[in-house]
Amino acid sequence: MNKTKHSVIISLFASMGNGKAHYTKAKVEKIRMLLAKYHQIQIQRRWLFYCLADIEAAGFIRRKKRFKQGVCTEIQQLPSLVSFTLEGIKYLVRKRVSGAIELLKQMMKFIQRGDKRFPGEDPNAHKFTAAETEQNKARFQKLLKTLA
Repeated sequence: MNKTKHSVIISLFASMGNGKAHYTKAKVEKIRMLLAKYHQIQIQRRWLFYCLADIEAAGFIRRKKRFKQGVCTEIQQLPSLVSFTLEGIKYLVRKRVSGAIELLKQMMKFIQRGDKRFPGEDPNAHKFTAAETEQNKARFQKLLKTLA
């Protein structure tokens, strides 16, 4: 990976708030501005898109294209949502990027279901007994026969 692509990855991570958010909606111009300001790299839009495509092909990021319907049925393209994959975060950790280890810990916690982001099964939910299950199956089969 060359210096430009490495700098693009760092700029994407910085636009995520150093891992505070798990994605970024940074515009291409914002990424180019970060590259020029902090890495002293001047590139054109086309080269940035090539770099993003290469980084995505390497499995470090995922991009989700977004669109918005404007007035008079026109469709506008919005900046893509860019999120890091596990490989991308590991790359940042290997390069000793500050804040990357915290993002890796958050992602590992999410993968292992330790962060409780989504509600799980309610332990107090009603469980059917074997007799109730058989009774419900019989009722369902009777319903199917009447519909046929």
